[in-house]
Amino acid sequence: MTSYLINIVLLGALAITAWRTGRMYKELRTLRDGESGLGAALEAADQSINRAAHAVVVLKHEGVRTLKALEACNDEGRALAERLEALIARADHHCAGTAGAAVQRVAAPSIVPALFPTITTAGKEIAKTVSHQPRAVGQTRAHERASSITQ
Repeated sequence: MTSYLINIVLLGALAITAWRTGRMYKELRTLRDGESGLGAALEAADQSINRAAHAVVVLKHEGVRTLKALEACNDEGRALAERLEALIARADHHCAGTAGAAVQRVAAPSIVPALFPTITTAGKEIAKTVSHQPRAVGQTRAHERASSITQ
């Protein structure tokens, strides 16, 4: 009789173990399905982040190149304006020397201030320049040009 009782207890324990094992198998399968979905989502997020980082690098490169081109055009415009001022002054000198009082020139407005506005501080005129490139304290464009020539 005790062997029947032991057999019934063991069969009950076996049934409970089988039931718990089945539940654990279902939970593991659910976890694996969720993990594969999470892995795919993480992979997609990683690719998206990489594309965004690449776009930022490309935009930075394009922006720097555009700023350099604008600065070069600005410098060229200043040089041309100064050259034009010098040519006008030379023409005035030649006209005044050859024609005497017969030629009268109407005073032309200066081209350089019209093209490049100035800021007046304490009686000094300082030309406005815009550069978005960081510079060390005390470093100027002339210093940059001199250092690039010596390199």
